[in-house]
Amino acid sequence: MFNAVGLVARIDRKTALGLATKLVAHLEARGLDIFLEPELARHINRTENTVPLKKMKADLIAIVGGDGTILRTCLQIPKPEPPILAINMGVRGFLAEVNPEEGLDALDKCLEGRFTLEHYMKLASSVAGTRLPDALNEIFFTSHMPAKLLHVRISRDDESIAECRADGVVIASQVGSTGYSLSGGGPVLDPEVSAFVLTPICPLTKFHPVVFSAESTIRIELLKPKRGVVVIDGDYQMSIEPESPHITVKKSEYESSFVRFKGSFYNRLKGRLLFSRGEGF
Repeated sequence: MFNAVGLVARIDRKTALGLATKLVAHLEARGLDIFLEPELARHINRTENTVPLKKMKADLIAIVGGDGTILRTCLQIPKPEPPILAINMGVRGFLAEVNPEEGLDALDKCLEGRFTLEHYMKLASSVAGTRLPDALNEIFFTSHMPAKLLHVRISRDDESIAECRADGVVIASQVGSTGYSLSGGGPVLDPEVSAFVLTPICPLTKFHPVVFSAESTIRIELLKPKRGVVVIDGDYQMSIEPESPHITVKKSEYESSFVRFKGSFYNRLKGRLLFSRGEGF
């Protein structure tokens, strides 16, 4: 089913590098082509397999890391994205499917076709006609200066619906509704609901989160200050300048697909977020 497998891992943990080394040997033994992210390849001394994320056209991508590593990978890999097998080496690992000790077995199940795919909507955004990387989790709009109040006008499909003064504004997908948006007081969106949510962060006046149809186009116009910053999935950043002080957000034509073997969205939600005490998994 898969002929080429890409491998990404966090490089700040010896356990992650150790597992990545085992996964490479396991894939080689099965005769598959292997693509390694450059930093990972350098840390495990396998530079002959180096392929940058932006050029990693694999049939499957295995990620050894937490949600941050997963989000960073999904930002950069070519579109449409291949299925992703996420092996948790983070704290909560909401997006991950298996623990490290299950990694080799999970890889075998993938290669044998014994899995299902869970598809997640992504968010497309643009500034001054330039498309930014698609967000799997959220798009965060804030001031260019820390702790400076942001004043924005929010429009839906060219209709102005509200102004908001807050530390920032988050637009989150269904899966992203369990992240920064949830911490800001936003609702959890069922993944089968075709929608995204706009959540203000520390609003000056009462402004409740708003759920929009996924068919909507949302425009956020910066009124004050003159400059802002867009942060996508906690990694990609772009400045908003006075010449074009707005960002447009809508549903992307692409999606992310995650390998699943067991459980469901709500099992992960219950076990890792709603009733989690913050321990690692």
